[in-house]
Amino acid sequence: MEHYVVTYDIADDKRRSKVFKTLKDYGTHVQESVFEVVLTTEDYVALRHKLLRRIHRDEDSVIFYRQCRACENDVERLGRRVELVGIGDIVL
Repeated sequence: MEHYVVTYDIADDKRRSKVFKTLKDYGTHVQESVFEVVLTTEDYVALRHKLLRRIHRDEDSVIFYRQCRACENDVERLGRRVELVGIGDIVL
């Protein structure tokens, strides 16, 4: 399992909604246009494929920031608490 911070900048509202819904199936919405996800290699490939089908490559961007295991515990959060979806949690 790998931890990622996924950010997106989508020009079109309809495409943005589809990207949001796709990411919501895989992780936790932590800020506007930012998700934290925990993925197996297979889930990473599937999510990447789904997102590529939903974005317009000339207008939109999605960025995966993989967090190394040593960095996972170094995340500092300020302000509103967000309940993160963890390994083994089921997202419906």
